Amino acid sequence: MARRILVAEDSPTTHEILKMLLSQRGHHVDIATDGEQALAALRQNSYDVALLDFHLPRMDGLQVATIFRREAGDRKIPKLIAITLDAEGLLAHPEGCHNFDHVLPKPLDIYEVARVVEDQAEIADMEAREAPPAEKSPGSAAVSRSPLESLGHNFLTWPGDIQAGHLSARAIQASLADPRFDGILIKEPVSVEDLGAIWRAKALFSLPIVDATGLLGHASDVDASKLTARDTTYLEQVLGKAHDRRMKLDRDVRFSEDLGEQLIGRLFVADQPLAPTYDPQSKWLVSYNVALATAVAVREAEALCERGLLRREFFDRFHVCPQCDSLRLHVREECRQCHSPQLEEEQYLHHFRCAYQGPEREFRRGDRLVCPKCRYELTHFGFDYDRPGSMVVCDACGHAASEPAVGFVCLDCGGHVDSDIAPPRDIYSYHLTDQGAGFAEHGHSLLGTASHALRFADLPLELVVALNSAAKKYNDAQVPFTLISLHYRNEKEIAAQHGARTFAKVRDLFIENLRTSLSSDADLVVSGHSRDFVLMAGSEPEETKADFDLLVAAAEKTLRCDIGPEFQVFGPGDFA
Repeated sequence: MARRILVAEDSPTTHEILKMLLSQRGHHVDIATDGEQALAALRQNSYDVALLDFHLPRMDGLQVATIFRREAGDRKIPKLIAITLDAEGLLAHPEGCHNFDHVLPKPLDIYEVARVVEDQAEIADMEAREAPPAEKSPGSAAVSRSPLESLGHNFLTWPGDIQAGHLSARAIQASLADPRFDGILIKEPVSVEDLGAIWRAKALFSLPIVDATGLLGHASDVDASKLTARDTTYLEQVLGKAHDRRMKLDRDVRFSEDLGEQLIGRLFVADQPLAPTYDPQSKWLVSYNVALATAVAVREAEALCERGLLRREFFDRFHVCPQCDSLRLHVREECRQCHSPQLEEEQYLHHFRCAYQGPEREFRRGDRLVCPKCRYELTHFGFDYDRPGSMVVCDACGHAASEPAVGFVCLDCGGHVDSDIAPPRDIYSYHLTDQGAGFAEHGHSLLGTASHALRFADLPLELVVALNSAAKKYNDAQVPFTLISLHYRNEKEIAAQHGARTFAKVRDLFIENLRTSLSSDADLVVSGHSRDFVLMAGSEPEETKADFDLLVAAAEKTLRCDIGPEFQVFGPGDFA
């Protein structure tokens, strides 16, 4: 559906590429280059979405949003999206949280911009359909209000915002990784299977689950049914810690559609291992501390262990029904002959004269004891006979043995299996490895250049514009170009030992040294989220590679620590 969009951005390069991108997708785009123009356009026209740079000249984006909302009255208000380098600072500002519907951090991701704009427009449509005429709050549902909702937290609710097969406008907003949402509040009984929606929608899996029903068990982060008014500090701590760690999640993980990668993100945010507890309601006799079926959680965790992102720790050993794969097995003593559990323990007698041994009931003749073999009456214990022990006798088939057999009966399918042939199954807890935690924070870039090729989602808008220009020159006049993608092998180690700020300063110095070393004004150096890029016009990729090794070595000389720069080289053929 075509949308009408306002782009308020003072950078000609940025607003032109945004206009080109959105226009190509069928949308009508208006441009404003300062805050006063943006406010005038909002007053005069009806937009679906407005992209407002936070630092506009004459009037900043926050002032534009604040004034327009105050003046709007009953007018339709478009979804207001802030564009800023300081997303955390903007969201920490009370007016920023109140007046903007979403925040896009710079440098902009061209694919994320298009997705967010179209999702926000769809959210506005859903809000208009969901909200009754006299009510302004979108996504509200006719579900009783929990006392927890009066504590000032911004919860998504089940049911209401999240249901099987349906997400409210607020839930879709949260799936864009909007940091203003604190968690998911369970207000009615629900199974982990029903909560599958939080894994199918991006980013929702990272929100802590607060269970007001007390029935979700180990799968929730907080059992709110047991909280008293004095325990709200604990809730604040859980939500606050989860928020802080959620902000550290790499974009690759936050927006991943891969369940295993989502599980890595979930464990990182919770700062806990994937831990089992005994659960008689589960066919596995255990459940894990995530909103996933046990079989699914184990399948994904085992695959992550193979990748080195999780490590196992033994929890317990069970036996498995070979017919239905259930671990709920009833253990019983039974007859070795017919498998009946109807057993009786009886003393057996030993007749000294003929050496016959058998159960006492075979000797019993009323009040007398008579040997069933030789018919001799036994009268004196210790002289005629003794009782050397006992035996187990089956009341169903009469078979006697010194020891019973042990068998299993499945409580789910009723199948029987002997204990000595029942297959065992070990249950583990799963812990993030250093590589797993690094992947949560740094995404695919941590896995090395061999694992993931260049992705356009990593390219800043400024570079996209320059790359398009270089590609046009190559197509028109065969002028070569080389794009170099830089990542830093030691980022995680330096951040852990010296802090993220130290790494950022060293990285900035390295890029500045590199920029100084480049001889041509046509060369462009652009910083991205997890990678940096160098576009060298007029250079052949193969020739550039050897020269760039020397440039990197020179740029490293003045650094206080080794950031481990590594690079990939791309040429026109890689963009065909």
